[in-house]
Amino acid sequence: MKKKFLIGMLAVVIAVIGISIVLASENALVVHPRGVIAHSILELIITNIILMLIIIVPTYILLFTVVWKYCIKNEDAKFDPDHTFGPAGVLLMWGLPSIIVAVMSVITWNATHQLNPYKPIESTIKPLTVQVVAMDWKWLFIYPELGIATLNYLHIPDQTPIHFRLTADGSPMNSFWIPQLSGQIYSMTGMSTQLFLMAAGPGEYVGKAVEINGEGYADMTFPVKSSSSKDFEDWISQVKKSSVHLTNDAYQELVKPSVNKSTILFSDVEKDLYHKIIHKYMYPTNPVL
Repeated sequence: MKKKFLIGMLAVVIAVIGISIVLASENALVVHPRGVIAHSILELIITNIILMLIIIVPTYILLFTVVWKYCIKNEDAKFDPDHTFGPAGVLLMWGLPSIIVAVMSVITWNATHQLNPYKPIESTIKPLTVQVVAMDWKWLFIYPELGIATLNYLHIPDQTPIHFRLTADGSPMNSFWIPQLSGQIYSMTGMSTQLFLMAAGPGEYVGKAVEINGEGYADMTFPVKSSSSKDFEDWISQVKKSSVHLTNDAYQELVKPSVNKSTILFSDVEKDLYHKIIHKYMYPTNPVL
């Protein structure tokens, strides 16, 4: 029995070490936030895990204690199915978990409103609007205030609130997520959703689709770069020199289903393209595009 107990404890220790190694890796993006929203989300996750451990750890300790004490090989153990710990025991057994759940509910309720994806981030810097279109199987990013667009590549200035407006075309639904900067938000055909995020500093991140949507799902990722305002302005100048234009005809070719991981920079964009994409599903008998 002691041998099995030691093996079980060793397995627990190995599991804890393994989890720690995995979480320490840079590939565990959620636990390495680089933005104000992602950092707040991680704090909420950690807080709730700690609160749950207040119940889980004693429960497992009692479980192993009972198994050890009342093992079938322990002939000295007394079988007493009617034993109770009285009102105090019952109150502890049910009262403490209830209190923990109540505390978690209040914390999560407040955090949910604070992290509302539609809620603007407080900053003295004017937000930059980026319109996002999810397609099969690629991402289109339109910068309406700058008159440029990119395919499968997102560049943003750091320390600046980014206001995303998201929709889908050719795909009923997808989910937009940059793990190190924000939570996920759905992009849906014929609808427009919103998301705010802000990178804490310069860096390179990974964006991805987290709604399984067929053949090209696994390849529907995109690099994200945050840079200083100066570097961002230089990048805008570079994009404006591109010979590729996002006209209506070019978009009609782009929206066709294809696994396209290439990055394309568009120096100009069809006027009101984002709104036209949404409206063609609102008025299908008279499509704008």
